[in-house]
Amino acid sequence: MRSVALVTGAGGGVGSAVASTLAAGGWAVVGVDLVERPACLAAAGAVEWVVGDVRDETSIGRAVETAAHLGRLSGLVTATLTEHRGALEGLDRRALAEVYDVQVAAAWAWSTAVADAASGDGSIVHISSVHAQRAAPGMAAYAMGKAALDALVRAGAVEWGRQGVRCNAVLPGFVPVQRNKERWCDPSAAESLLAEHPLGRFVTAEDVAQVVAFLLGPYARGVTGVSLPVDGGMLATLPRWA
Repeated sequence: MRSVALVTGAGGGVGSAVASTLAAGGWAVVGVDLVERPACLAAAGAVEWVVGDVRDETSIGRAVETAAHLGRLSGLVTATLTEHRGALEGLDRRALAEVYDVQVAAAWAWSTAVADAASGDGSIVHISSVHAQRAAPGMAAYAMGKAALDALVRAGAVEWGRQGVRCNAVLPGFVPVQRNKERWCDPSAAESLLAEHPLGRFVTAEDVAQVVAFLLGPYARGVTGVSLPVDGGMLATLPRWA
């Protein structure tokens, strides 16, 4: 029976790259997003689609039901993104709650559903961030959400391991996608960003997707509870002023 993976936030950026990579690797994929299926995924013909809010339990039910018609649900990737920028003192409670709901509470709800369905042989990968391990001005809400997501990874690995369900995360650094193009399309801004990458190049959404595919697949069957940086060496770099 064909393996099926759910990918939330599949409408663009890393999520879209993950859906495409998994489909190319033989997975049946169910993408979930607030937007309609992108043309690039529709053309692939291997990605089914659910339009819905990841915080809505009916979206989970529809995605799981769609997966049941395709094969055996055994994978989940949560790549839904939301962020709120602002200093700690001025953080808005409602904005902070929204970040938590999308990045953590929704990821927990989807993980629980897939862990139940995939008992015996399942794999969950959350898209976290280097912000989970480092701080940057104005990014506190986003960083707190990603750090909590990493905690969910460890809890999932411990509590679901005996069910045969693995739980991991990847921590991308700066990934050039449509929503941040003003940074990588500007030569001076791009040069400054590249200086923080020992590899001397940006990590692409496809680079991240390949690592996600590895963690979902059989070659990583001994890997669980890990938050793996896919950042071009950003976290390994000692700040110049240290």
